[in-house]
Amino acid sequence: MQKSNSSTRQHAHHRVVRLRVTGGFLGGVDIELADGLNCFIGGRGAGKTTALEFLRYGLGLMPDAKASPQRFKALDSLVQANLRGGRLNIELKTKAEMLYTARRAVGESVEVLNEQGVAVPVTLDRDHIFSADVFSQNQIEEIASNPNAQLDLLDRFQEQASTTISRELAQLDQELQRSNDLLRRLDEEMDALRAKASEASAIEERLRGLMAVAGPDAERMNSAHGAQALRAREQHLFQIALDTLARLATSIAEAEAGFAASIRDQFDEAVRTGENGDILRSLESELSSLQAAVGQALDSIRSSSRSTESAIRRWVTALEERHAVQGAAYRDLLEQSKEEGGRAAERASLQASLAASQAAAIELRAKERQRGDVTSARRALTNRVSELRDDRYLLRKRVAERLTQQFTALRVSVAQAADLQAYRELLAARLKGVGVKQGMAAERISEVLLPAELAALLAANDVRAIEDRCGFEAERARKIVDALRADGGAYDIEIVDIEDRPCIELRDGEQYKESPRLSTGQRCTTILPILLVQNERPLLIDQPEDNLDNAFVYDTIVTALRAVKGSRQVILVTHNPNIPVLGEAERVFVFASDGQNARVQSSGTVDDCKDLIERILEGGREAFLERKTRYGH
Repeated sequence: MQKSNSSTRQHAHHRVVRLRVTGGFLGGVDIELADGLNCFIGGRGAGKTTALEFLRYGLGLMPDAKASPQRFKALDSLVQANLRGGRLNIELKTKAEMLYTARRAVGESVEVLNEQGVAVPVTLDRDHIFSADVFSQNQIEEIASNPNAQLDLLDRFQEQASTTISRELAQLDQELQRSNDLLRRLDEEMDALRAKASEASAIEERLRGLMAVAGPDAERMNSAHGAQALRAREQHLFQIALDTLARLATSIAEAEAGFAASIRDQFDEAVRTGENGDILRSLESELSSLQAAVGQALDSIRSSSRSTESAIRRWVTALEERHAVQGAAYRDLLEQSKEEGGRAAERASLQASLAASQAAAIELRAKERQRGDVTSARRALTNRVSELRDDRYLLRKRVAERLTQQFTALRVSVAQAADLQAYRELLAARLKGVGVKQGMAAERISEVLLPAELAALLAANDVRAIEDRCGFEAERARKIVDALRADGGAYDIEIVDIEDRPCIELRDGEQYKESPRLSTGQRCTTILPILLVQNERPLLIDQPEDNLDNAFVYDTIVTALRAVKGSRQVILVTHNPNIPVLGEAERVFVFASDGQNARVQSSGTVDDCKDLIERILEGGREAFLERKTRYGH
């Protein structure tokens, strides 16, 4: 299956050097692993799988509890049941020849010690110091039918670059979610302001109907009405200033209280007097100094705010005094006109409403500018997201091309942004209960419109375009648009992540078949060779031969193991003798158990352990000779 490669050049790679277990089912186990092929063998329940999963747990490489909750729970339960109160010590050597020890017990995080035995504040895989590929039994078959697992597999070949991209994408997603919330709030506020501002035209029209339109006093009366309207606006402006100061005072108080509470509640007596109390007290002192500085700054702001408020209230009083005089003159003018006298109360009410409407229009323009700034910043974020997704796709594409070139019977490809499942699910959820078949509508929309295109049409409320492009009837299109626009739905749609879609195919006769369509054995035949490709990380697999025939084990697995030895450490739990014997394992570990505890019965080269290999994996010497007689050689 794999194309020939005459190169035997060594590659720098990570290795697990030693596993020591104190307490629990494998208590007392102390094994030194070889740089090459290591095989764990033994009867059922002998502790082979437990030893492999202890390595995973001790190195902090457990599955993501959110992404794979069932697998995480199963493996975590296995570790807890078998490690109990024990502890794991795993010595390892990085590709840079740095020695570390990882220590862990149940309920603890991984503790990492350097070569001098001093604990260092690092996380092995997150800080790119050391990592390993660990696959449980049946996980290989699952990879063949799970697109996300296949993407993860491709990403492992460019792990550091892929991880860097994923972390930045996660950070950008958080920023975009915050912009979603801000835009929703601004939209809500602007809708209220827009409704208030829209009243101005009608109010002005009604005021014009109350204005003197003829006679010698017409010009004077109209000027007086305008002055009265302006006085209403002036009163409203001062109220806005006072309300803004009140909000500022509340925000300051909340911020100061939250900061003070965080410091006060975290630094108790136990922290201050503990063995690291000197460092924690220094931190508390630094934070207290900052709190004092913040307090002084806030006191200054509060003082300025109170001075400003006092000044505003003085100006309010001065304005009210002037308004009283100006209002009296206005009323005197109205009284001189019998026509106006009956309309004065209505005019005053309308003028106050007009002032509020005009103030809303001014505030609306300010909110629109703010929204424009947020939208501009959001556009920069979405552009960066697009760039990173392009970079990630190119990494995956290069890996896929390399694997296709390497294997004669495999074809690996990646289609960019082709997995529409998350997009469809989001659309279907928002269309639920609006009187349309949400699944069918979501599928049709996702086939025709990219998220950014749909979001733009929704923002423009362009029902006709969605009707025409998706082939919906007018009433249905209107329902769909209203549902997707509700509560700022366009913002969520715009940033939904459409993942790349991997395709791993196996040549079956004259045709290539996608991995999910293959039989169980064919799925493993497809994925396992990819796992065995040269990599800097140790490869740990529990029973890779499951569902595979011995011909494939010999032709492919054994061949791949021979090719990769010396360039990658491999640790396999196996029941197939071809793997340790024909794969020429550097180290074989024979596990045995009395039901209560397990131990390593023997370890060494294939020759050192050949009697146990023959008995456990071949069925014993008699069975082996019987097969030889049966086959005639």
